[in-house]
Amino acid sequence: MTKVLKVLAGGWLAAVLGIALFAAAGTLGASTVSAESPPNPPARFAGTVTIDGQPAPAGTVIEARIGNAACGVTQVFTQGGQSRYVLDVPALDPGANPNCGVDGAVVTFYIGGKKAAETGSWKNYQLNELNLSYTTPTPTASPSPTARPPATGNTVTTEGGASASWLLAIAGLGILAFGVSGIAVARRAR
Repeated sequence: MTKVLKVLAGGWLAAVLGIALFAAAGTLGASTVSAESPPNPPARFAGTVTIDGQPAPAGTVIEARIGNAACGVTQVFTQGGQSRYVLDVPALDPGANPNCGVDGAVVTFYIGGKKAAETGSWKNYQLNELNLSYTTPTPTASPSPTARPPATGNTVTTEGGASASWLLAIAGLGILAFGVSGIAVARRAR
């Protein structure tokens, strides 16, 4: 009986030690610390928004781009009788925000899809106050082209007029017909 008790005590001790080692290994794995640094903060832009000298309607979309990359979107809101925006343009992050903010990068803004007259410089260590505006361009009267006299006759004009086009079309159809007839003759000869 003492032998049985010794075997049971030894098994019990081995089980307790195994559980303790397993728990210690799990605790060690859970306490590892990531060496990644926190992400850089965004650059914050804020200001008023006008379209053709009038306050932009609330809800108008404001987009920030750096190069061709879209780097932030917000909407116009009304505050104190003014149309305003606040937009955070994120810092460069190869995984989440490639081609976005680096110190000094030019930030282009779009008001309702139209390029604003102003641009900003990406700086995440200060509030970037920038009032945005868009003015609809006025159409300029373009001079009407002078009419050319119609091409007449069957000569080739120096400007590649109608006569040259017809000549080329007829030549092309002739070449096509010649090639098709050659294929037909070749098939009959077999």
